[in-house]
Amino acid sequence: MEAFDFRETLDKVIIDVSRAHIWDISSVQALDMAILKFRRDGAEVEVIGMNKASEPLVDKLAVHDKAGAMDKLISH
Repeated sequence: MEAFDFRETLDKVIIDVSRAHIWDISSVQALDMAILKFRRDGAEVEVIGMNKASEPLVDKLAVHDKAGAMDKLISH
C-alpha cells in the first residue's frame, strides 16, 4: 500500500500484478483496499497480469467487484 499515492487525483489507474503472487486473504484485502480507495476518488481501476494460480483466490475472496464494496472499505 505504501507504493501508492492516494493523494493524487487520477482518471485511470492500472495495477500491474504480473510480478506478484496472491497467496492469502491479507494480500487479497490489500488489493481490494487499493482498488476501492482509487475508485472512491473517481478513478477507473484495471488490474493486469494476474497469474492463473492467484485468480481463483481473488475471485473467491475479493470484494472490490461485489455489491456493497465501498461499505466494506468504510468499515476497515
